[in-house]
Amino acid sequence: MSIIAFPSAASARSENRPVRRSLLRLWLQRIRARRSLAALNPDQLRDAGIEPWRLRHEIRKPFWRG
Repeated sequence: MSIIAFPSAASARSENRPVRRSLLRLWLQRIRARRSLAALNPDQLRDAGIEPWRLRHEIRKPFWRG
């Protein structure tokens, strides 16, 4: 008869921390990038080749959507 060992809650939590940190970092990066895009004036948008409708679409996305 074999024994099934389940991971402890402490080890499961420690394994998820790097994932949570990287996910949080990604979300913060998206928030900052979308705020920076929203702050651009029309001339800067034109220079960057960003169309106004695409900008509106991007800055209206929630931070958890890529």
